[in-house]
Amino acid sequence: MDLNCKDCKNKIEPFNINVTTDLAKCGICGSIQRASELLLDLEIEEELKTLKGSEILISQGVSDKFEFSYPKKGFSVYQIPKLLFALFWFAFIAFWTWGASQGSIFFALFSIPFWLAGFSMLIGIINDANEIQIIRIDRFRLEIKKIRPVFSKTYETNLEDIQSVKMQKVDMNKVSIFKDFNLGSKMQYGFGMEFPAIITGSKTEYFFEDANDAEQEWIIKMVGSLMQKTRL
Repeated sequence: MDLNCKDCKNKIEPFNINVTTDLAKCGICGSIQRASELLLDLEIEEELKTLKGSEILISQGVSDKFEFSYPKKGFSVYQIPKLLFALFWFAFIAFWTWGASQGSIFFALFSIPFWLAGFSMLIGIINDANEIQIIRIDRFRLEIKKIRPVFSKTYETNLEDIQSVKMQKVDMNKVSIFKDFNLGSKMQYGFGMEFPAIITGSKTEYFFEDANDAEQEWIIKMVGSLMQKTRL
């Protein structure tokens, strides 16, 4: 596996690489770099080429800044049961509110939380179909943007605060359907599902929930490799 100089991009000859000191000297421009970092750069470059046929879009900026984005999935057949349930919910609450208002307007006000829950479900369905997720990572920070028609969300953390990046089960006691319907609505096949997650001491942030298994494993590996690079 050939190592290339970061400055002039030329190949560094094996006799200019000292494994003991972890240093590599370019015979062309004379710069000295860490061999382990050059090796990790090469592994990351090769890994970026492995995910073919994926919907994940990749871009690399200056100063080792990477961006991974997952496009909106649009409305799918999986949305139909949730949409039908939301419509049934609204019809039932409307009927109940109308009936309660015949006796007392005050009594009808008790339906307000249920109306709010219905709108939360509807917003979740709209957001779920149109959400775009973007992960940006550089040498110091990681940012996750969830761009939605309603209630877009941005999460940022220092890389040094991240404890792990892995598949993590969703605890619906902590992430209830009313606290985060967008995440709860993705629990289509039952509780205990796992999604990629950034875990710090104070928070677990899920991302790329709609990606397939191969894409989720790949993005976890890539984020982990980029974090390792910053700690060299």
